Amino acid sequence: MSTGAKAALGCGGAVAILLALLLMGACMSVLSDDPPREPRATSAPEAVTEAENEQAVEEEEEEEPAFPEPETLEYSGVGDSVVEIDLHDDARIATLSHGGASNFTVRTLTSGGDNSDMLANVIGAYEGRVLYNAGEREEAAALEISADGSWEITLEPLSTAVSWGEDEDEFVGAGDEVVQLAWTPEGITALSMTHDGAGNFAIWSYTSTDRDLLVNEIGAYEGQVSLAAGTLLLAVTANGNWTFTR
Repeated sequence: MSTGAKAALGCGGAVAILLALLLMGACMSVLSDDPPREPRATSAPEAVTEAENEQAVEEEEEEEPAFPEPETLEYSGVGDSVVEIDLHDDARIATLSHGGASNFTVRTLTSGGDNSDMLANVIGAYEGRVLYNAGEREEAAALEISADGSWEITLEPLSTAVSWGEDEDEFVGAGDEVVQLAWTPEGITALSMTHDGAGNFAIWSYTSTDRDLLVNEIGAYEGQVSLAAGTLLLAVTANGNWTFTR
């Protein structure tokens, strides 16, 4: 997987570590920077220090996160369009819908007008969610849409991926989707998959440092693959119903 995808998918851990260090620094400052006080009642200095600590923690909690999630961006229209969007190069999820009967394609464009990610390329009505900017890409600056009907596009942060719960052995879905694992694969994890559609069935898995193409078949599918330890996301391309079982 490219450097861009690694940074995008691994930012959660970096944020947690950064905030932990900031909080540790704030607490150390409160505990060590106060000038020495004259000895008075033994409990008074401790009470003051405890109050200062509580105030410092409250102020830390109220601060804006160091890396806030991107805001959700919504666009809609009819027919062929080129829509400028907020410039970004982090991995996100695009939710797409189309009400026409002919070809529907959506791709991202760079600030120089070059093609980047293909988000959709289907015939007729469509609803689905896809991952984009998950490889080495330039910043997405616009969307180029080809359609013969009405369309809606929502660009969302990765946290909006549908969750596969820790207590769920099976996950069921249909069409294009992005799945976030609420459990962590360890060691050898076998994943059984089925698909009943007639088109392409492809599954990409993503860890914080790598990605892997698990399945890439046409039509109905039934099989088992190995899921890498530390897998975070599964990006599904399908035109039928599908299941995952662990």
